[in-house]
Amino acid sequence: MRLFSLLRLAAQAESLRWRRTGRGVAIQAALGAAAAVFGLMLLVMLHVAALIWLADGRSGTSAALIVAGVDLVIAAVLGWLAARHAEDPIQVEAQRVRDDALRQVGDTASRAMVLAPLLRSRSAKKGLIGAAVTAAVVGFIAKR
Repeated sequence: MRLFSLLRLAAQAESLRWRRTGRGVAIQAALGAAAAVFGLMLLVMLHVAALIWLADGRSGTSAALIVAGVDLVIAAVLGWLAARHAEDPIQVEAQRVRDDALRQVGDTASRAMVLAPLLRSRSAKKGLIGAAVTAAVVGFIAKR
């Protein structure tokens, strides 16, 4: 009974972890898309305004290069905002709960494997030998 509740807990924690991971990716994608749209609209307006303003005192080439430099700074800032990755504390906790539950499942299963030959055997002597062999095998596997 405890084994099934631990497996259910691990599945719920994994489900929560995947939902939170998906939520984080969706938020990052939405922020990146919004930044791209906003950046395009802003750049169009900045280009028009800057070229008109800069063309009065300079040549058209130098005005265009100044606008391109500003574009580069804006693109770098928006790209940095879209690319940064912050860990979700609920996702990290769900992963820890899942790992703990799966470790406990492994402990419970190994105990059951040790006791199973003892319970299935018709004679106590054969059951003890089977339990000892099983315990040795489980101990060897657990060390790996």
